[in-house]
Amino acid sequence: MAAESVGAFTALRYRNYRLMWFGQVGHSATLWMDQVARAVLILELTNSALMLSLVIATRLVPILLFGLIAGAVADRYDRKKILMSTQWVTLSTHGFLAIACLTGIIEVWMVLSTAFVAGTAMAFNQPVRQSLIPLLVPKEILLNAIALNSTALSFMRIGGGVIAGLLLAVVTVGGVYTLTACVYGLVVLMTALMQVPKARPRAKDSSIFGDLGEGFTYIAGNRTLLMVTALALILFVFGFPYQQVFVPLLAKETLDLGNSGVGWLAASTGVGAVAGSLFVAWRSNIARPGLQLVINMLVFGAALVGISLQENLILTMVLLAVAGSMTVTYMAFTNGILLQHSDPEMHGRVMSLLSLDRGLIPLGAIMAGVLVSNLGVGGGLFILGSTILVLSSGVFVFAGRRLARIGPATAAKGHGRRAAAEPAVEGVAQPATAGVGDGR
Repeated sequence: MAAESVGAFTALRYRNYRLMWFGQVGHSATLWMDQVARAVLILELTNSALMLSLVIATRLVPILLFGLIAGAVADRYDRKKILMSTQWVTLSTHGFLAIACLTGIIEVWMVLSTAFVAGTAMAFNQPVRQSLIPLLVPKEILLNAIALNSTALSFMRIGGGVIAGLLLAVVTVGGVYTLTACVYGLVVLMTALMQVPKARPRAKDSSIFGDLGEGFTYIAGNRTLLMVTALALILFVFGFPYQQVFVPLLAKETLDLGNSGVGWLAASTGVGAVAGSLFVAWRSNIARPGLQLVINMLVFGAALVGISLQENLILTMVLLAVAGSMTVTYMAFTNGILLQHSDPEMHGRVMSLLSLDRGLIPLGAIMAGVLVSNLGVGGGLFILGSTILVLSSGVFVFAGRRLARIGPATAAKGHGRRAAAEPAVEGVAQPATAGVGDGR
């Protein structure tokens, strides 16, 4: 596919994006360390695959409950303040788990309740963080900035997973949460140092629910946004449980690697994810990103089926890397399409619709737990991978041509109150302005 190349790290020239990116690195490190530590903790307390699925579902249900409201809030209020508030809440949950584990008072209900609180913070964090990116870089390198953001998340699949795995070999889960709390304190500091360009004032002549209605009307009138968010349901429901449910079970049951093996297998997915996100950062303008979504999904489904059919450690790690690469590039293309094909004042609500899709991950996690309970780890993973292959093939047959027509946009086509070609903030295209320079 024809593509236009830019420097892979171009967006990091911009000071405020750079601060946000370093914060994303810390946020992602603690996210993956928490995922490994929480899985190990609940399995130690209950030894139940179904309880593992329930914890994952509890963490993600708030995204379904609050995701749309979070998007409206992001478009209505100061995004930096919202982001900092969510980070303080997340920091508190890590601190609480550290104390509870180290003092020996940890119980299952604490793991579940902190999962719900952290999930609520994440429901507001995600659309705010994504909608901040267009405020910090020029629109012509937006996909580069999105891909670098994904690179931070992906790199910490390796770093966070490996760190958690190494720590679990020598310290308790409480020690892991002590470190995550310290790291997250630095994340809050990075966000505090950011100077977000002042957005043009937005009239608040409607309620939050009025804003939600406006968002639904806007999205319903944009076929590209509808198609891309609908397609993402396949990945969120049938695909994402591979990382959260199956990786811990593959490590502990299928491959008999123990607790530290959970971190090493999570790191394998991160290797592929880093490679994929760096590729998107380098290949700035994929000509047909809509069609690329289906291709990614087909390869991802095939990788899951391959993992389910064998028990070789090296081959499993290679296929996990392929799966990680496909998911992160898929999300980079999806985020790029949604932000490029929508107006700046609608970015929060548009990205919250994707969060609503993400909120259905608990359905997939619970389904995965039921499949494992009845068919075993390999059988459950085979069913999910095969389902992704069948659904993606159907999308390719019936909507492939329409997806192929989705290209990289530089402006929205007349949707909303203001065309996207009009700058959303003052000075966004200049990397060096007083107080908000690139800091080179």
